[in-house]
Amino acid sequence: MRGKCNLYKTQAELQNSHLIPKFVFDYLKETGGRYFRTYKNPNLRLQDGPKAYLLSEQAEQEFSKRERWFANNIFFPYQKDNKTAFDYDENLAYFMISVLWRVLIDQIEQVSKKNDDLFNFLSDVAEEWRLFLSESKNPKNFDNLSIFLTDRISSHNTTSFNADLYMSRVVDATIITNKTNTSVSIYAKFSRFMIWSIIKGNKTKGENININFNKGKLKLPQIINDDYFGDFIHHRISIIDNVEEVSEKQQEKIIQELSKNENKFWTSDAGQSMINDFIITSKNAEMP
Repeated sequence: MRGKCNLYKTQAELQNSHLIPKFVFDYLKETGGRYFRTYKNPNLRLQDGPKAYLLSEQAEQEFSKRERWFANNIFFPYQKDNKTAFDYDENLAYFMISVLWRVLIDQIEQVSKKNDDLFNFLSDVAEEWRLFLSESKNPKNFDNLSIFLTDRISSHNTTSFNADLYMSRVVDATIITNKTNTSVSIYAKFSRFMIWSIIKGNKTKGENININFNKGKLKLPQIINDDYFGDFIHHRISIIDNVEEVSEKQQEKIIQELSKNENKFWTSDAGQSMINDFIITSKNAEMP
């Protein structure tokens, strides 16, 4: 498909690019199963993450360099080796903005149908980030970057059923706004990583969550003390809790897939997440 590259603004053969990096979905399949089901359409089986014709081959290669860096230096060392401290350089900020920019570009047209003022503001953000990604011009107005590494949930005091599933497995991406648009963020969640940028309003309150554009150290434990962010996460989990039930036909396909190697599934990360949610929910139900 030929068109204008969203990054370099040149005519090129556009690639069907992942909005969330491919290595994320490869890992989820490796640690869960061959198929994905989204909460928006649980009856549809997918073998890969969402894609869009956004980038030229040159842009795709630039993003791939930083994706490999993140996968090799942070993602897999945390997921597989339980590493809790990471030295980083300018590649981390580039990776984070490249993901958040793709989320923004993908959703910005939907915003234009609802709110022209918000659309114009988000267009300014997208352009400043584009110049950073394509010309190494550090953002002056929209340079807030945060990351939070999640883990297996040990307990919670909510009525949510899929808390562990969301925190450890779900892929999610959206623009976060309040009713008056005085607080606006771009957010992406994949596996056990949350990344976001506050582009309008108060910064997220917490410890060890902020990322700079040069060298630094990302270390655990991290703390978020922010009711607004906490309410947003609770809302996203509640969406999954209330998703429409999978059809009988699709339930049969799930059972057939599980029966091929049931023990392997229940000992996988996906299986352990489902078991953990069941255990926590059962304990919460027993509490007076």
